[in-house]
Parts: sequence; C-alpha cells; structure tokens
Amino acid sequence: MSKYLNTTLIFIGVWIVSSLLNGILSGVCILIFEGNAFNASVGTVLLACIFSFACSIPLVVLVWLVTLIAIACGKYGHDLFQIILTAALFCALIGAIFFLLTFGKEFNAAKYWIALSINITAISGILAFRHKLKLINHA
Repeated sequence: MSKYLNTTLIFIGVWIVSSLLNGILSGVCILIFEGNAFNASVGTVLLACIFSFACSIPLVVLVWLVTLIAIACGKYGHDLFQIILTAALFCALIGAIFFLLTFGKEFNAAKYWIALSINITAISGILAFRHKLKLINHA
C-alpha cells in the first residue's frame, strides 16, 4: 500500500478516535459543570460528539497535510512522529482558542475544561497511533 494512502487511513483513525474522545469528555464536562443551566442529558454528549467531529475536520486535515509534506521531504521514524506531534499540539491550541472565542461564550463554568479536553484528546489520538505513524515511511 502506498505510504500516502496509508497515512490517509491512519489519520482517518486519528480523527475518529480524537473526535469521539473529545465529544465524550466535553459532554461530560457540560453535564458536570453546566447541567442545570442547559437541562443537560445524554443528548448533550451526543451533540458534543457531533460538534467535535464537524469542527475538528479542518485541523485534522492541516496536520495530515503537514505529515504528507514531511514524508515527501524524507522524514520518517522518530523525526516524523515529532513533526506530527508538534503540528497536532499547535492545531489543538488553535482549536481550543477558536472554541473559547466562539462556542465557549455559551458556557460559563465548563469552557476552560472543554478547551483543555480539546488539547488532551488531540494528543491522545496521535499517541494512540504512534507505532503506525513511526512506521509510515518504512512501508
């Protein structure tokens, strides 16, 4: 299988894992901190998952493009993984800031916890696939 196709499939997995974790963690934060204000229920977690999947697409595509450029430049192994991790952290910070400036205005107590969960789950998604990401150029 082509290393570029392999990278694309890995990043689809990263996107699914990260978005699902973020939706669940953000929904739980809303249930805990904003439960009374929003009359929160399990539907809140489902809605958080849907928003997480939709809003993370541009950032995952950006990390994917950075990864493809690094592969084209001959990076592999630990160097490639460090580039991916740095790009993911940078994009997660951008996503958290975007959340705080837009959707975060709707939340009082949970907004910083949700912003933190964006960063934690983005890095967790990359770390979950670290062995596959380190082996991309060796295929």
